[in-house]
Amino acid sequence: MRTEADRWVGALLHGWVEVLTLFLLLVVVLALVGWAWNRGFRPADRGPLVSWSLLVSSFGLVLLLRHFDQGLAASFIISGGLVIGGLLGRAIEPRGLIIPVLLIAALLGLGLVMSALVLSAILVLVLLFSTRSR
Repeated sequence: MRTEADRWVGALLHGWVEVLTLFLLLVVVLALVGWAWNRGFRPADRGPLVSWSLLVSSFGLVLLLRHFDQGLAASFIISGGLVIGGLLGRAIEPRGLIIPVLLIAALLGLGLVMSALVLSAILVLVLLFSTRSR
């Protein structure tokens, strides 16, 4: 028999491990992408390794997609997030990364972790092999 305290602790911690794991996975992906993005710039032109505005917006998309079931609502949320990301793309640094990072966050929010990791690896490779114009 479980005591009343065990029931409350179980209810309190239900789902937090998954959310924390998704957050850490998103931070690691953003750190790798930020490193690959900053690698081509001079030290004075480099930005932060993990952009907080990019992290907050992408994690918000992950949490929003985890809340809804996969279906029509998820597609509206993803398309709305990408439209908002496109509009905010000029204000968030680094400028060219908001759309790919939101796509990775959408895949994580839908539970497609392997697809998100493959997209992250492709993005890092593209950033490593591309030249900077600045």
